[in-house]
Amino acid sequence: MAGLRMICKIYGGLNVTGADGKTVKWLWDYDKDEPVKESELIDKKKRLQAFKKSEKKKWEKYKKELPKLF
Repeated sequence: MAGLRMICKIYGGLNVTGADGKTVKWLWDYDKDEPVKESELIDKKKRLQAFKKSEKKKWEKYKKELPKLF
């Protein structure tokens, strides 16, 4: 799964279609630092909270690096 991990981290997500025709959407969770199936995030409230936490972690990283750029 190293390829899936790398692609999801770079692009933020990936749609994978299997030989049986079923499509699975993988999203990168910046908080856990790993790919997560979208179907595992069933409850909207939990999904929204997880997304907010993940995005906050993602942007904190850039916030720390921003002063170094100028």
